[in-house]
Amino acid sequence: MLRTLLALGAISALPATALAQSEPSSAYVQIDTCPSYQLEGEPVWESACPGYENWSVFFRASEHGSGISYAFNGSERTDFYRPPAQLLFGNFHNTMEWRMDVEGVYATIHRYVSEGPNMDVDPSEPDGERPMQRQDLLLVTALNPDNYQTVACPVYVVDASRISDANNAARLLADTFLPGYVCDGREPYVFTGMDEIYATVEAAHMMQEDQAQAQPPKSKP
Repeated sequence: MLRTLLALGAISALPATALAQSEPSSAYVQIDTCPSYQLEGEPVWESACPGYENWSVFFRASEHGSGISYAFNGSERTDFYRPPAQLLFGNFHNTMEWRMDVEGVYATIHRYVSEGPNMDVDPSEPDGERPMQRQDLLLVTALNPDNYQTVACPVYVVDASRISDANNAARLLADTFLPGYVCDGREPYVFTGMDEIYATVEAAHMMQEDQAQAQPPKSKP
């Protein structure tokens, strides 16, 4: 229950209509042929990729992981964000999912894959003999092109290594909470179980129904 209440904290940034949108759909953008360059004096590479319509996506990759940033129609790009992966090496998948409705694009869903040796084995064993592990995370990012200072922000992380239907779970979160979402600088919330996602979404709809019932009746014409 406590984790559900914490997850619901993001709803305070939503307009009343954000939980009620219909017929969402997806567009998929490939990001595997983007121009890249190395930062001067650093073992870090940056890539600039075209996103959906007027969106641009940037990646900053180092030896142990990668971060993502957004810009809209020439705006300042957002700060780079690296998902909370638990293994040493990580990178984003080459396909991005963009969620939209009749009002436009409101979220992205992007898989982050991290890999590395199992650190729980005997530390005296050579690294080459340690079994490799993999962790998949889905990063759910809100898009807010009307706010040029923060056009996008990460809101949820879905642990796809623990949740078997993680893609649909990420879509459910994006479609329920992110249309009209206002970025406020909070850290993304990590979901590790489908039951918690269902509980959070159900609680959000109950809150919306309570708010609607609390509205005073309209005056007669």
